[in-house]
Amino acid sequence: MTDDCGRGHGEARRRGEPARERSTVRKRGRTTRRTMLAASAAGLAGTALAGRAGAQSEAETEGDTVTIVHDLHTHSGIGPLDGPNIARYRTVIDEQLAAHDDAVFLTSGDELGSSPISFFTKGTHNVAFMNELDIAAAGVGNHDFDYGVETATERFESSEFPWINSALSTQEGDPIPGTERWRTIEIGDLTLGVFNVVVRGFHNITDYPEAYEAGDPVEVSREMVETLEAEGADVIVLASHVAHDTHYEIAEAVDGLDAIFGSHSHITFDEAEVHEGTVISEIGYAYAHLGVMTLDSAGELVEWKRIDLDETVEPDPAFDARMRVQYADLHERLSREVGETAVELDADGTVTNGRESRLGNLITDAIRETVDAEIALQTAGRIRTDNTYGPGTLTTRDVLQVMPFTDTLMAFEATGQQIREALEGRIDYLPEDPFGARQRQQVGGLSYEWSGHDEPSVGEVYVAGEELDPEGLYTVGTTGYVKETALGYESFRDNEVLRETDAGLGPAVMEYVENRGRVAPRIEERILRVDADVGESTDVSLVDDDLVVRFEVPDRAESIHEGSFYALNREVERYPARRVERDGEEVEVAFDRAGWQSFAPAGREHRIRVFGGFEPDDAAYDYRDAEGDLRELPVTDAVERFVMKGLIGGD
Repeated sequence: MTDDCGRGHGEARRRGEPARERSTVRKRGRTTRRTMLAASAAGLAGTALAGRAGAQSEAETEGDTVTIVHDLHTHSGIGPLDGPNIARYRTVIDEQLAAHDDAVFLTSGDELGSSPISFFTKGTHNVAFMNELDIAAAGVGNHDFDYGVETATERFESSEFPWINSALSTQEGDPIPGTERWRTIEIGDLTLGVFNVVVRGFHNITDYPEAYEAGDPVEVSREMVETLEAEGADVIVLASHVAHDTHYEIAEAVDGLDAIFGSHSHITFDEAEVHEGTVISEIGYAYAHLGVMTLDSAGELVEWKRIDLDETVEPDPAFDARMRVQYADLHERLSREVGETAVELDADGTVTNGRESRLGNLITDAIRETVDAEIALQTAGRIRTDNTYGPGTLTTRDVLQVMPFTDTLMAFEATGQQIREALEGRIDYLPEDPFGARQRQQVGGLSYEWSGHDEPSVGEVYVAGEELDPEGLYTVGTTGYVKETALGYESFRDNEVLRETDAGLGPAVMEYVENRGRVAPRIEERILRVDADVGESTDVSLVDDDLVVRFEVPDRAESIHEGSFYALNREVERYPARRVERDGEEVEVAFDRAGWQSFAPAGREHRIRVFGGFEPDDAAYDYRDAEGDLRELPVTDAVERFVMKGLIGGD
């Protein structure tokens, strides 16, 4: 049961136009113990690189190089029959292993869950494929624990290839059963050492027992390099399942590490990088790309290429036949129509992490109904695929692609303060998060304001038209994963469960849609981003047929988005502005006077909130990236504009 696996991280870093094969040759410089031991080999390699851009012949490099073919990272999917899939992947892997006498195939984790197929098989289908891929060593990732540590252990132990896990231990300090801490592989005259680390916060993104240990990736990397050097490894590589940025941290902190491949972040390189003497290679997710990296005996990069797969690659016949049997077996169950959606449902991670979404509203409404809860919370990382669905028919396949996890739904009581802490705990904020300010969850039964500047904060929260009472009790519906595991929901951990379902979230949403036949979720102001709170209006007046309200323009606004202003009352009903004009340091917002009487009738004294978009002044915010360069704002695709909030009257 896993939350984000690099999803919502935006576009690939330096992703270029598709090509069948991309190659680069890079040279690095660092003196290590192994560099000194292999000085003559390094000198020869350096001469060849300088003279002919690294295009050594096999005769020149035979016995002095190792070629690493990598990696899967499939989330247990096997790919479409008409596109990049595991059958075509096998073809390319076999071609590369046959083309290099010094080649090994290594993987970096996330192979057991979660996909529509693994919803039924718990990953056994993918292990069967992997058993025939000539894998020299497989790293582990967070999705390998989607169905619990016991299921993961069964899959590790049933595999005919070694799983490498250097960071995860039982409460006794032993490796997870079925895994090894590290492995050395003899390749010609060289000994290759392989180890694996996993993303930080492992307990909070997967169904990993709290009593089990998860080591820090930098500390584990340092320990493993020392161990593998003592074991006589000539070249040491990391099969990584950490975030992209952590690779650079490891490279800076750990001497003697020759290369890092894989990633948690789904980023695709156009060429390998060499950082602080360590080669870094990331080639994305699933079957779209295969990486091929050649290192010499000193760990220097000789050659790197990324092979891009498409339908022109001939699939392996045996794998293709097996895929067709599996899809045929599941076709009836997966193609069953569960209902229709009248609107497009967007599962893109930038949307579900960055703002209210129709799909998120559908999911949380289904949770509320299923467990009879006042409000519902669902982490955005549990809404998968990045695809869109509808308008039109929804099938079992569609729903299980989006929600392939099997954890059950539950309801429990929580105080208003605990709910506020959970809302705040999911916020990513600027300038700390490279992907921008994001609320990273979807909600039902409530409406809340949030801000992600300098620190996370939650403003006004309404439930059924009433402000959230910090001491009041509310029934909360969510999944067992959110309540017991997910980061940000710690305030719920000890709350007693009132009700729990036998089925998971996917089946609950299917039943919700089936009961209605046709759904049309709307945007309902459940999640309200606030980048600047300008406070009370400076003036309210009646001008002809308009109610005219004036607010200060936010200090960091470059311009105002005049067509984006609207008002909200306590019942979270929306009333659009008729006219908006900027007047110096103030903005004038006009509302139709006649309609205002029913929107905010006299005698009902409470604050009216006004929201409107503005273009931020990047320099005024002065948010900078790791290199010190001014960061462009907004920094997430889900945000069309920054939002100001003002108040009209009330208490």
